[in-house]
Amino acid sequence: MGAQQGRNSPPLSDEATAIVALAAHELKNALGGIGVALARCEQRLQGGKPITIDDLSKARAEVRRLSALVNELLDGARVDLGEVHVQCVPVDLAALTREVVEMFQAARGRAVTLDLPAVPMVIAADSERLRGVLVNYLENAAKYAPMPASIAVSVAGFPSDGRVRIAVRDDGPGVHLEDQPRLFQRFFRAPAVARRTHGLGLGLYLCRAIAEAHGGAVGVDSAPGAGSTFWIDLPSELPPVA
Repeated sequence: MGAQQGRNSPPLSDEATAIVALAAHELKNALGGIGVALARCEQRLQGGKPITIDDLSKARAEVRRLSALVNELLDGARVDLGEVHVQCVPVDLAALTREVVEMFQAARGRAVTLDLPAVPMVIAADSERLRGVLVNYLENAAKYAPMPASIAVSVAGFPSDGRVRIAVRDDGPGVHLEDQPRLFQRFFRAPAVARRTHGLGLGLYLCRAIAEAHGGAVGVDSAPGAGSTFWIDLPSELPPVA
């Protein structure tokens, strides 16, 4: 019965086929990288040589990449099923942003300019979800605007309309105008950079879902040759006191 149903299932659309092919390609590449790293370790052991920290670091890096791809696919599926939930508590955006940026700088060796309010900016938010958005923006900036392009992060409030904004600006090549409306769509990757970068095109899609779950929004301000600013706007209301 199951086999008969499988044969009679409608064929995948061209878009779905392309998505499956992209996911398979990225996962295969990550697995291939792990295989290469392990083969090198095996060769060294067979030759009576010790495994180096560099060998293990390369293997771990590929494992992290594979894990990130799988998590991205799972998170994308949760968005499609309407299962993105946030647990809002008082969060100081300035402190959270500083912490994430400092971790990013330590991990990537990339300088980031910070522009934070002098006093705490506390809102109702899910801190872990916001970390994910900020990390995604920073990683994209590092990926698409490699050194010596600069990266700057700011947190600002807009009391007149009750919102706050976290923004990540890079001094990179910018985004073509025709690509900008699709950046936060599922599986979209700008053609100009898709061939030289890894990913499934789900990161910004997830950022949008997280923002909307908070009652906020995401966006980009960019022009070719003039860099890009990716932002997330959030309501500035505090949660009720228990």
